[in-house]
Formats: sequence, structure tokens, C-alpha cells
Amino acid sequence: MRRQVWCLSEIDGDALFLPIAIAHWLWPFASAQFDGVLVFGLCRAAGIGFGQCALGGGGQGGAALVLWDCGAVVWCRTLVGHWVFSLQQAFALIYRAGLKGQETLLMADTFSLAPRAAAQDLIAAVLGGRRSLGEVIARAPDSFAALPPEARARAQRLASETFRHAGRADHHLRRALRKAPPEAAMWVLRMAVIEMHVLGAPAHGVINDAVDLTRRAGQPRLDGLVNAVLRQLGEGLDWAAAPVPRLPGWLRGALQNAYGAKVTAAIEAAHLLPAPLDLTLRGPRPEGLDGVALPTGSLRLRDPGQISALPGYDAGQWWVQDAAAALPVRVLGDVTGLRVLDLCAAPGGKTMQLAAQGAQVTALDISDARMVRLRENLLRTGLQAETVIADALEWRPDTPFDAILLDAPCSATGTLRRHPELPLIRMKEDVKALQALQAALLDRVLDPAQGVLRSGGRVVYCTCSLLPSEGSDQIAAALARHSVQVVPPDLPGLPDAWRLPDGCVRTRPDYWAEFGGLDGFFIALLQHRQ
Repeated sequence: MRRQVWCLSEIDGDALFLPIAIAHWLWPFASAQFDGVLVFGLCRAAGIGFGQCALGGGGQGGAALVLWDCGAVVWCRTLVGHWVFSLQQAFALIYRAGLKGQETLLMADTFSLAPRAAAQDLIAAVLGGRRSLGEVIARAPDSFAALPPEARARAQRLASETFRHAGRADHHLRRALRKAPPEAAMWVLRMAVIEMHVLGAPAHGVINDAVDLTRRAGQPRLDGLVNAVLRQLGEGLDWAAAPVPRLPGWLRGALQNAYGAKVTAAIEAAHLLPAPLDLTLRGPRPEGLDGVALPTGSLRLRDPGQISALPGYDAGQWWVQDAAAALPVRVLGDVTGLRVLDLCAAPGGKTMQLAAQGAQVTALDISDARMVRLRENLLRTGLQAETVIADALEWRPDTPFDAILLDAPCSATGTLRRHPELPLIRMKEDVKALQALQAALLDRVLDPAQGVLRSGGRVVYCTCSLLPSEGSDQIAAALARHSVQVVPPDLPGLPDAWRLPDGCVRTRPDYWAEFGGLDGFFIALLQHRQ
């Protein structure tokens, strides 16, 4: 059964009766269309708020919820006897009270503090642990995990856009601050300014919640400063006047050495735009799936919306995969009937490509958790592949493979549009360690004595890195160590500008600007000399 709740929030009033009156006024209309109404109103002057929730449809019973908001603490009492002490727990309680499974929760900026608090925790976990946002979400903080799907998506987007535009926010904040506050408060300011001027959230709610988040971050003495600065920057700010943020010095220097100042600036500008959503199709495009067919075969969606609701999702007719990430399998050529090893395979986009093209695929990854996601993707698409959880440097197959796809671990500097937090957590020393691992993996698959690749077999080496040290330099060194050659790929739709003089392929975020750009990738097709 599909149940829906209409949720309203931030209805300000001068007295407590206003939210109550609104709830009673809405109920006769809403009960005919919704199973419940939630109204959360704030009386900032009195420091008190009131919320009312009715579930069950037309007054047929269910859980009733009353909230009193006194600063950052919310006390909730339901008819079924649960007490909760935070907005996040209240949200989770409402969600569990009959809105799981096939049912749907409709939200309209409800409990805006909850997703903002979750975004605050995501940012802190990324910076504190030097982990990517995806890694943090995989071990989600309680404030994030307790939210329903729509609110989680909002929190994730807010955290991601805060990382993306932090440099621009700092440009404006420096003009409003005499000196920078502690980092915890500074990130609250960044997040609030970005939510107002990039995501278009109403200033009133953003500023009020930023004050609460400042206290939540352990900086109660700075709540007045945060309030004053955000009110100053809330209206009339020329956001676009801020210069394009520069990449960290070590990365910017490496890119300038490789591509020049002009191209580096274009790459930095491309990072300000969110990455588009590309799909790899198993067959004909499902009816109703609106997008642009790219020259290399991917489908770029115009307005993706909720991924799982798109035509063809349940039938496994496609999977999400950036157009650049789909190229390595196409570079490998015809794999019909071949035994192919997909090394470092999770989350499985390339595994599914290979299986869909008729290969007998063995997908290997060192991470059990990441392999779970790969198996889920195979299950949804109905594709078959053998999965192995092992260290690629130690695992040995019973029989050599006809072809190998090595998507080597790398700095991921070609995916900063998708992972804008990476410039803040990647260090030059990290790249050196990754280069050693890449070289070891190449030696493992190219050395005939290892028994991984059959004589005359093909290898595609690829990284989602913009750094030559993880691309062309690795291949040049491998050619010196092994009796292999680079084979220029025969790939229709591949622009000449992407082909390097050494026969390899390079994509960059500033390429295909007319389509919305793409990830940065390096791809090399290798074969043993006969």
C-alpha cells in the first residue's frame, strides 16, 4: 500500500497557536489526499516550537507526534510510547511508523536542521579521516543513516557542493570576517553561504539552522558571529564575482607541467560544475528514457531525477557509468567468448560491460564490501560473472586469461567533479605510493612467468587520473621492462584530440564541453610482441 505524508516546516509565528491552527486548517483538505500531515512551526522569539503529526488517513488512528523545540533539543512523545531526543531520531521514528518498504514519504524541506546536521557530520568525517565522501557514507554517521532517502540525498548533495565551492565561499567570507574562526565554525559558514547562493535555499532557514549547527559544533560563543556574517552575505551577494578556486599547489603544478596553464585553468573551471549522469545501455534505449546519445555510445541523461525510478532500471537494461569510464572496455575490442579478468573490478560497471558483450568474466577485487555492491549490480542486470575477493598481487588463476582489464588504483584526480572533496584529502605522498602499486600490478599481468595472461593476450591499463605519472609514464616504464607494445585502439567516435602520440588515449574534464564534459581517464591497450 502506498502511503504519503505531507510535511511542512519553518512556519514562523508570533505565538504558539499559529502552527496548531495551520494543522487544523489543513487537515480536512489534506486527509482526502494524504495519510498524514506534519507541521513544524518555530516561535524563535519565545524559544519554543510546536509540531503535530497525524498518521493513519482521515483520523483512522496511527501515531501522533508532538514536538517542543527548545534550542537544539527536541522532546518527542508518541502514542505508542517512544521518547526521542533529537530531530534525527524524530525523523527516523516518523519514517518507521508506517512509511517503509513500498510506501513513500513526501518531504518539503521538513526538519531542515536534520539533513544539514547530517551534512555537517559527513564533512567532518571526510576531513577528519581523510576518507572520500563515498567511503564515509558507506559507514554512515547516525545522523545520516537515520534520515529517509530524500533527506539523505539532500544531505549528501549539500556536503558535496560545500566541498566543490568552498574556495569561492572563502573569497566572500574573508571580506566579512576580521579573522577566520575555528575550522568547525568556518565549515558551518561555508556550508550556509553555499546553500543560499548555489543551491538556492531560503536565507531565513539556512541562517537559523547555521546558528544551531555552530552550537552543535561546540562553538556556542560564535553563534552571534555566524548569525551576523550570514545575514550580511545572505542577500545582494555577487556570487559569480569570486574567482575560480585553484587546485592545491602540488596538483596544480603537476597539471601545468603536463598540459600548460591554459588547459589547467579550463580543468579547474570544469570542476565547478556537477558531473552529468551517463548510462551504459545493454541494448536498445528503453522507451521514455530521455537523453543525448554520445558519439562513443553512452547515453547522457537530460534530467535524471531518482535513478531507481527511471525506465529500464528494474529490468537491468542499463547502469550508471561515466562516458569516459565506459571507454576502456570498448578499447579492449571484441571479447565475445573470451575469458577476461577484470582486476580491481568493484563496483562493477566494466564487469557488466564485459559480460553484456559475451565475455566469460572473472571479477576480482580486494574489498569484500565493494564486492557486495558488484554482486548487487549483477543481480539487477541479470548478468553473469565469477567474483573473487583477493589481492591481485597474490592471486593466481588456474588457467591464463585471454584478456585483462586493469583499472588500477590511482589518485582519482580525473573525477574531481564527482568527488570534489578529493583535493582536500589527497596528498603528494599518496600518489607516490599509488604509483608503486600500479607498477607492481602491471608487472603482475605482463610477466609471462606469473601465468595470468596467455601468450598473445591483450591488456587494457587505465586510471581515472590526470597525472602523467599514473598514465603515460607508467606505460613507458612497463614497455622498458616487458616485451609488450601499445596498440592504438580502433574505436569509432573517439575524437582525434583524445589520441596521444604514443598510441594511448587521454580524456579530460574540459573535453566535450558542449555535452557537459566528462571524467579524466588514461587508457592504454597493450599486447605481447610476437
